[in-house]
Amino acid sequence: MSNTPNEHEVLIIGGGFAGLAAGVAMAQAERPVRLLEQRPHLGGRAFSFVDSITGSVVDNGQHLFMGCYRQTIEFLKTIGTLDRVAFQSGLSVRFLDANGRSSALHCPNLPAPWHLLFGLLRSDSFNWTEKFEALRLRGAIARAKHARDGYRALTVDEWLERLGQSDSLRRNFWNLICIAAMNEDTKVASAELFERVLKLALFSSPEHSRLGIARVGLSDCYTSAAAEFITARGGRVELGRSVKNLVVSNGECEGVTLANGEIIRARAVLSAAPWHKFVGFLPDSLLRSEPFFTNILSLKPAPIISINLWFDRPVINLEFAALRGTTVQWLFNKSRIFASSERRTSDAGLSHISLVLSGAHEHIERPKEDLLAVALQELQQLLPAARQAKVVHSLVIKERFATFSPAVGIDELRPRAVTPVRGLYLAGDWTATGLPATIEGAVKSGYTAAQEILVNE
Repeated sequence: MSNTPNEHEVLIIGGGFAGLAAGVAMAQAERPVRLLEQRPHLGGRAFSFVDSITGSVVDNGQHLFMGCYRQTIEFLKTIGTLDRVAFQSGLSVRFLDANGRSSALHCPNLPAPWHLLFGLLRSDSFNWTEKFEALRLRGAIARAKHARDGYRALTVDEWLERLGQSDSLRRNFWNLICIAAMNEDTKVASAELFERVLKLALFSSPEHSRLGIARVGLSDCYTSAAAEFITARGGRVELGRSVKNLVVSNGECEGVTLANGEIIRARAVLSAAPWHKFVGFLPDSLLRSEPFFTNILSLKPAPIISINLWFDRPVINLEFAALRGTTVQWLFNKSRIFASSERRTSDAGLSHISLVLSGAHEHIERPKEDLLAVALQELQQLLPAARQAKVVHSLVIKERFATFSPAVGIDELRPRAVTPVRGLYLAGDWTATGLPATIEGAVKSGYTAAQEILVNE
């Protein structure tokens, strides 16, 4: 079955942050869109659901926002949900060590770089040598001293070592930042990309470095509001619509073929699907012959594991904490985070803790029972209250293709929004955003692709 294309309609594949941001941007420009999502719900790799046992809202993976997420903040403002994300007044992180020690980094609301300087100097989380090492790194980046070392060919670990960062500071601070921002081990992650993260977030203004946490599940933070914004302006959002392949003829994309055989024609097609899904849409001949697309095959996945535990009593009073000397790297107290939300579902009076294991290459094949045992053992080591608490329910979520691996040289392989095929555009956190795979990267890619369509179509 075929249909006649709407002359001005843009076809978007994928209903995550990238696809919805593109759809909202097109709707703002009064350009109707038709968004296809293969799943029965929107959200892509950033969605939430209600646990059937406890009634708790569960994110498929924990996501932090940052004050430097300029386009994400604009996106949430546009659809009217920015108030569902609570931002700190200034960067504040609590660290929990495997030996039972607790420490913190609190940066005051002072002009850059004084906020970081005072935050480090006052922190009980680092010794004096480590404090000056961190400040020396900031100075080296500001003076571009690192550029003389050919850092573009270095991993984060190699780069930090060249800039005089000790093993202890790398292990207890820089590695935690790298794994959180880039979802990859410092021995693999690109120094060039990590330096951009530091300049944009940590070494920028105090407003940029503050963290934000959604007070609702991720889906409730943006999916419905974005869909309503699109449909209210003449667009369509269709769920359960699985794309099988792109219809490409004479170097032009004319539409898509769905899994049920239906053909949807369009003058412009924007794929906001993950890279490993997108390459499956392409004709084999095009994938083999066009370097623009062939390069995408070189992208590798980096997995994330989320371990959710429900206790019969509270085990921690903090909303979140960075963990040192443990397998899991971050802890989020979901019961406390969602406590003030009117959209929060019942959790049956239980205490819901979410533990995050990023860059989980060596753990992704481990049985869920092993992961639960490790997480519980480490939690009991970190939190005395967890030793007396009873685990009532648990849930392990493995995202094998959570992000692309930001390895050295990866930026040369990431595609731009405009492709060699006329009428075909790309969006997604894996495209050439200049950022690692983050919410901001996804939203930025959607806005970029929308702008290219408006200019070229």
